[in-house]
Amino acid sequence: MKWSHLAPAADHQDWYAMDRLMDFAASIGAGMRGHTLWWHGSIPAWVDQDASSFATLALDHLETTLRSLAGRMHSWDVVNEVLAPEDGRPDGLRNTPFLRAFGRGLIREAFHRAAEIDRAGQALLVLNETGLEYGGQAAETKRRCMLRLLERELAAGTPIGCLGLQSHLDAMDNPVGGAEFRAFLREVVDLGMPIMITELDVSDAGCPNDIRVRDRIVADAYRAFLDTVMAQAAPLAVVTWGLSDRQSWLATARPRADGAPVRPLPLDSRLGSKMAMTALQDALRS
Repeated sequence: MKWSHLAPAADHQDWYAMDRLMDFAASIGAGMRGHTLWWHGSIPAWVDQDASSFATLALDHLETTLRSLAGRMHSWDVVNEVLAPEDGRPDGLRNTPFLRAFGRGLIREAFHRAAEIDRAGQALLVLNETGLEYGGQAAETKRRCMLRLLERELAAGTPIGCLGLQSHLDAMDNPVGGAEFRAFLREVVDLGMPIMITELDVSDAGCPNDIRVRDRIVADAYRAFLDTVMAQAAPLAVVTWGLSDRQSWLATARPRADGAPVRPLPLDSRLGSKMAMTALQDALRS
């Protein structure tokens, strides 16, 4: 549902794949999440990035997509990956065409427009972010920026309904037990802001080659992370970033040095259940 996929050309929209997913979800009675309305990584090449023109086109895309799917969605990632403290702004906002077009009010603009279109409030409006889970100064700086952002936007009445934690994890560098992360989750909850785990997977790039050993390390990372989150907050949903290893983005983004197929998801390449699925089920049952 990214902008560049739905509108590959200025005079052409392609909703075929999205419509197939929507129909499948409806046929089995499953909820559907929208990902994502505004993201700097999915701006079509044809879009004019002059601030005024860009603002018009971005709002048109947001409104057209939301109106077409109103009443059919469980939730929407309205704005995705808005923070990048390394870009040097005091507020931590990422320097993108969205920021240049709307300024600091970009989140306010997007969420208010989304809420106006979905007047019945059927879809949960999510602010989705990456890199909040790990230790280290960079992650802690990002967490502090996110808390300040939430405080500012909530005080202004911005209708953010949920904070999405992407949760792309590394099996060999699990953030479980990080005091700063646990404190961050409690602070988010104290703001009255629900959370959702939106893109969960566990990279096995650094794990031993032995499949059984590798699968156990990955499964342990799933279970430990979910236990850590659930001890501080009850997520509204847990979404894995794919179901089967054969379709994982990590096959190209973080391939193994030994060339072995990656195994980061609950199902293997033949759709067989793995230890990771059992770990997910156990964590949710608990």
